[in-house]
Amino acid sequence: MMAYRSFQHRRKMLAARVEEGMYFLRRFVESPRQVGSVIPSSPFLTKAVMDKIEWDDARYIAELGAGTGVFTRAIVQKLRGDGEVFVFEIDPALSRIIKGKCKGLEIYGDARELPQILANRDVPQLDYVVSSLPFAVLPPRMTVSILDAVNACLRPGGKLVAYQYSKQMKHYLEKRFSSVKISFVLRNVPPAFVYECTK
Repeated sequence: MMAYRSFQHRRKMLAARVEEGMYFLRRFVESPRQVGSVIPSSPFLTKAVMDKIEWDDARYIAELGAGTGVFTRAIVQKLRGDGEVFVFEIDPALSRIIKGKCKGLEIYGDARELPQILANRDVPQLDYVVSSLPFAVLPPRMTVSILDAVNACLRPGGKLVAYQYSKQMKHYLEKRFSSVKISFVLRNVPPAFVYECTK
């Protein structure tokens, strides 16, 4: 009986992931500049990104480009009791998916509004920013505006952890951060570079 229940649970989880993946693919075809990838991040990429965060020191985190909420769910699970996450997803359809899975979570739109939103919430500075934004396909001015907003909002020693599918963002990040480390995650579709940028 226990084995059957375990099988049923795994089957439901797999079906949910396939459904989420198909929806993500459809949104990518419709809006590639907003979605940026054909499928959600793999568990291997999720772990690689989450491992860059020192959770004991993480009180305020922003997530940019949350997609279907793969990272969001991991952050919510790991964040300490008095912590707060500010989730940004500009695609209304994807925002609805996140709200359905993370009840009570407020979702914001444009990542360039990060400084104003923090000011409105009386949050002095962020400890971490996790980004899935597809900088490679965003207009350069938008990329610069978002990175400047992130840099302005991070505390000294705070980190931007972002994944990309190329190294073309390296020079943008090195201009704004004192340290930029890059690791590579092969077990993702497509394989991804993870940037760990310290203010």
